[in-house]
Amino acid sequence: MANLDCSKLVTPTPERVEAARVQFNDAYAVSEKALRNLFDQHPSNSDLHHVFLKVVALNFLYSTRILLYSAKVRDVRDVADHIYSIHQDIDAALSGHAPKPEIVDRIANVHIQGKRDMSCFSFATKYCSWHDPESYPIWGSRVDVYLRCLQKQEGRGDDFRLKGNWNYSDFLAVMTRLKKRYGLDSISFKDIDKFLWLEGERLNNPGTQI
Repeated sequence: MANLDCSKLVTPTPERVEAARVQFNDAYAVSEKALRNLFDQHPSNSDLHHVFLKVVALNFLYSTRILLYSAKVRDVRDVADHIYSIHQDIDAALSGHAPKPEIVDRIANVHIQGKRDMSCFSFATKYCSWHDPESYPIWGSRVDVYLRCLQKQEGRGDDFRLKGNWNYSDFLAVMTRLKKRYGLDSISFKDIDKFLWLEGERLNNPGTQI
């Protein structure tokens, strides 16, 4: 991160976000449609088998790095069991088409007796986003890179800085400010994420052809 060149930062505009949406959808059309069909067919989290399928597919296609099996840290079955155990709260939160930030943090914090605690925050944001893309922006390493550069370029206030022991509510506030600052209120968080993902990858790996 110390060597990150933020001079290459491209700020968002509706036109740039739309171009990124088209580019992303063209590059990942099959995986995006597969996930959309899966989450549309099984919107509820009341069936463990369906939850497990969604966890495995999302973990693999979105590279959230949850192990298939581990005796030491939470794995995909642990995450699926955790989601299923609180499925009533999750389904209530994700069916209202209004963000409930606390549900992301609850999904992310998987505590398994005998295993080392390890948050799956990025996965949790993606899981909620696939249930309700209008309400839940995605956090990941590329988004983090982009926001750090944006904060550095802005050079005033802390509008895009995530400070201290931040949680999803803090991240949602940052993304809401980003939408307002750059005139993106009419654009979904899902489409903005595609822009941030592509631009974050370019910032992290200059010269990368995506």
